[in-house]
Amino acid sequence: MPSKETALKLERSPLVFVLSQVRFPAVLKMEDHVPDIQEALRKQDFPRYNKEDIQQVTFGGTELKAERDKRWVFASRSRHEAVILSSNFVVYETSDYDIFETFTERFSPVLELIGDITATEFVEQIGLRYVDLIRPTENKAAGEFLRQKVRGLSQEDLGAKSTRSQFSTQARTEQGDLFVRSFENTGPNMVPPDLVSTHLRFKTDPDDLKDELYRILDIDHITKGEFDFSREQLIEKLWDLHEFSSKAFRAAVTEEAIEFWKREA
Repeated sequence: MPSKETALKLERSPLVFVLSQVRFPAVLKMEDHVPDIQEALRKQDFPRYNKEDIQQVTFGGTELKAERDKRWVFASRSRHEAVILSSNFVVYETSDYDIFETFTERFSPVLELIGDITATEFVEQIGLRYVDLIRPTENKAAGEFLRQKVRGLSQEDLGAKSTRSQFSTQARTEQGDLFVRSFENTGPNMVPPDLVSTHLRFKTDPDDLKDELYRILDIDHITKGEFDFSREQLIEKLWDLHEFSSKAFRAAVTEEAIEFWKREA
């Protein structure tokens, strides 16, 4: 599917992590399908395999319920891409993002594979998430790459010794719920806390960040409903989510930042 707007190709892209999750009604026999799925994904350049036991906490009435589940991880040799499968969702994630066409080209055959093998009829939720690592330069703080409304109050504004700013907004789009978050951080954990267990390697060395005050920009767009488990329809929905996510990115960062990231390193 052609892009609805010009692809934003940034030579110094701050993107460090992108994922899409597709949720569907639970397939209780999913583990029986894993050998066939693993064999097919090996041929799609996901040769690494790992099985994980996880615990999910859910609300049941007024009580919290902890349920055990399994998920299966199929990663590329470089560990810059991975497919994560559970009984009720499939995720494609990458730390080597190029443009959205490339992202969907990689996820599309995975969706077709899962749909064909499990005979799942429909999905209930689709999400697309982008995480940018915005680092300072010699003459510019990381926050200066963001528009003023996203930066928050500075220590100069408050007359304080130091500050740690956070920004969060939730919007309702034509497609679903859009979350835009930003926070300052130091240290090696360059992704939001709920993503620290990612299976990927990052191109930025975490040790380089230990003394650096950087910004995370986290854009998450989710649509809920019943959609046919059709590769074409699911990719089309992802394009719809991407359109608003791209607008959110452009709204959060400055024009000067985009021009800086466009330049060759």
